[in-house]
Amino acid sequence: MKKLLNIKTLFTFIFLSSLLFVGYKIFYFSSPNFSNSFVYISLIVIFILLFFLVYYDFLKMEVHNIVSFILMISLLIVNMFFYLYKGPEVGIEITNVYTYLPLFNFYAAIILGSVFLSIVLISKEKALGQGDVRVAIIVGLLIGYNNILTWLYITLFTAICYSLYLGIKRGKLKGLQIPFVPFMILGSLIVIFLSL
Repeated sequence: MKKLLNIKTLFTFIFLSSLLFVGYKIFYFSSPNFSNSFVYISLIVIFILLFFLVYYDFLKMEVHNIVSFILMISLLIVNMFFYLYKGPEVGIEITNVYTYLPLFNFYAAIILGSVFLSIVLISKEKALGQGDVRVAIIVGLLIGYNNILTWLYITLFTAICYSLYLGIKRGKLKGLQIPFVPFMILGSLIVIFLSL
């Protein structure tokens, strides 16, 4: 229980830091207006739901079905709306240096969703579960096609480091199971911060 609390504390710190950082970037590097306020509030809601998915995966070793489904559908609708409203090649300027491109987000969601679904089918849900496919689609809709490799490196590196730490602490690596959603979301948050 103490180990879980330490990990939850770490992710709480990352979550709160991300809110402050995103708020600072949006409100101090661009002119405060209704559009920026809407983006900031939307990002807070998304981060809260992502943090809940992290917490739930650490607690139960599974992805919360309802929250992940709602978040996935909401991001699909938002991306589709902006894609149809702005056009296929135009993005939404979040800050002066970061543009949210719905077309690239769809590409990323299709690629990550397909790869994760293939792993689920090949491993018969022993390596990853169906919930991880939804989270992969969510990540794709957040980070976009051009950030997939950076996200993959960060996610795998942090998951491997945590696995090695846990394996050494427990004295065995064989059969070790870790929640993967926290590292997927941590990778996406770092990619978003680097983009901002």
